[in-house]
Amino acid sequence: MMDCFDETRNAFHLGVPGKAKTGVVLALAMGALFGGCSGFGGSAGTSEEAEGIVALENKKISGAAQKGPLVKGSEVIIRETSAEGNLELTGREYTTLTINDKGDFKFDSLDLESQYVRLSAEGYYTHEDDVLFFDEDRDEEDRKHSECSMRLDAVSDLRKRETVNINVLTHFEYKRVLNLVKSGKSFAQAKKQAATEVVRAFGVKVDVSSAEDLNIYNTTEADRILFNMSRLLDNRSEWDPWDGEGGERGHWEYLMHKDSIDCSKLQKYLDGYADDFADDGVLADSLMQSLAGSAYLMSIENSDMEDIGESDMLDKKKVDPESYEYLVAAKDEYEFGILLFLDYMGLDRCTDDLWGEYRQFNRFIEAEDPADGQVKILKSGYFLCNGFYWELKTKGFIDSLSMKIEHESGTMKDPRDGTVYKTLSFEYGGKKYEWMAENLKYSTGGSYSWTTAMQIDDKYMDEPVEDGVIDPVHQGICPNGWHISSTLEWEALIGYVKGVNNLLDETWRTDRKATHEWGLYGVFYNRFDFNLVPMDKKDLKLYYHTYTHKSFDVNTNAGLDSLNEYFYGEGGFDEGGNGWISDFIGNYRNNREVGKTTFEISVNHTYATAEPRKRARVRCVKD
Repeated sequence: MMDCFDETRNAFHLGVPGKAKTGVVLALAMGALFGGCSGFGGSAGTSEEAEGIVALENKKISGAAQKGPLVKGSEVIIRETSAEGNLELTGREYTTLTINDKGDFKFDSLDLESQYVRLSAEGYYTHEDDVLFFDEDRDEEDRKHSECSMRLDAVSDLRKRETVNINVLTHFEYKRVLNLVKSGKSFAQAKKQAATEVVRAFGVKVDVSSAEDLNIYNTTEADRILFNMSRLLDNRSEWDPWDGEGGERGHWEYLMHKDSIDCSKLQKYLDGYADDFADDGVLADSLMQSLAGSAYLMSIENSDMEDIGESDMLDKKKVDPESYEYLVAAKDEYEFGILLFLDYMGLDRCTDDLWGEYRQFNRFIEAEDPADGQVKILKSGYFLCNGFYWELKTKGFIDSLSMKIEHESGTMKDPRDGTVYKTLSFEYGGKKYEWMAENLKYSTGGSYSWTTAMQIDDKYMDEPVEDGVIDPVHQGICPNGWHISSTLEWEALIGYVKGVNNLLDETWRTDRKATHEWGLYGVFYNRFDFNLVPMDKKDLKLYYHTYTHKSFDVNTNAGLDSLNEYFYGEGGFDEGGNGWISDFIGNYRNNREVGKTTFEISVNHTYATAEPRKRARVRCVKD
């Protein structure tokens, strides 16, 4: 892990308002990743008051008003509170304006009867993405200003301070601090408790003392948490969602036309968090359900960052210097998203140890319902761990993964060496098939060249096979009464089980890096007792010797029509979620071409090839 928030400024992917909320979110759990680092605050932080109420004369204060930073000319107000120490306003206030587009402001001379003040800042702001990514193609106005203005509040003890920043954390804790002080807490106690409750609600576990010390341009742990909390809120689809009317045209107008924005909703959205925190310091599910849903999407889309560390990013930087910030961005987005999601749903990380396990949940989350594909508020459901991330699934789907596919089981004994093999049989297309349910292990232990498997001259490893060398039913190295499985028989087998995944056993996994490289995900069970085990767990492929005879040249168009009707007409397509049917049907003609010698199997595809292999397995089928 990198040193706690080094000098590198985090970058984050630019979200697209109105899309399903991926990357907007996801912010708020990063602190848990860095739990061993220092917490909020520093030398300017508040401490338990021991001197009572202190009047201030000619006090100078500077600071920054930021969500994204408020633009130059935004109004900042300091309001005096009573010498009673109850944070009640006296009615006296001081006003200034921000002096630049970083939100900086200053007050040169304040006379106050109490060190406790209430502050607010209001104006347009620079989007957080524009703080880090400057896009020359965007209009100047779009780059620099938000579509709507907003107000942020804060409450602070100025006694030992020279700077006070106003930000979303101070805004969220503001009303909670007022309530805690009213209930009898000291100001310092109230501040620390409220800030801790705010960040904890988003899955962050750090020691918090002073939100006013934070600045999104700085690089400490706490500053980065603030940056991502702020960026989370910079998502119009959260506070002013599209109503869905007008189809694609309506959605386009929602995204592009500024006059369609209801700016009143932005302040209501921000104040909703502050109001919800005010009484008990806990965010209601009605607010968290959408954030958790966005975090769930992030945990999926950026799950390839799970094993990306600092050394990996620095290695990439040597080749592509500009890549470092984007890798840091993806890593941080992932960690924020996954920790927020896991904390809210009460889940552990989905790792290889939990692969294949599922968890029932009974907490609101806004996500795509696996039953109908519609985004909605789900009250309960199931998450399945596929070894990489949790997937929302129906209970029926989870049960189907391990539900046995109908077949008859048996055994056969190879009279040549006495080896006993498991067998299975099934009926497909009006024909009964009986297969060995294990790889042939005769003579060489289970790995053969194609010519050895076919029991033909080795010259055919390099030369075209002459007519008459391969029989329509070719025994090869199989025992009497059995023969080498042909491409037609592989077709029938995969068609019957509805997906190559249903032939695989639980060992079809690999390390995360290789899996993401191949783009392969999933949970596989030995549903058919066929016991396919990958030859190379890194490559995730398996090869079987096969053959295609000229007598297999049947009416392929009729066969394709039959397959389409079988899979799509009955609604049983793509149950494994890996698109295998389209590949299977697409390779139908290929599998019947004369000269095919090898059947290649992977997690999401199967097809026959015409290069005789020096090493492959054999499965025998009964004559």
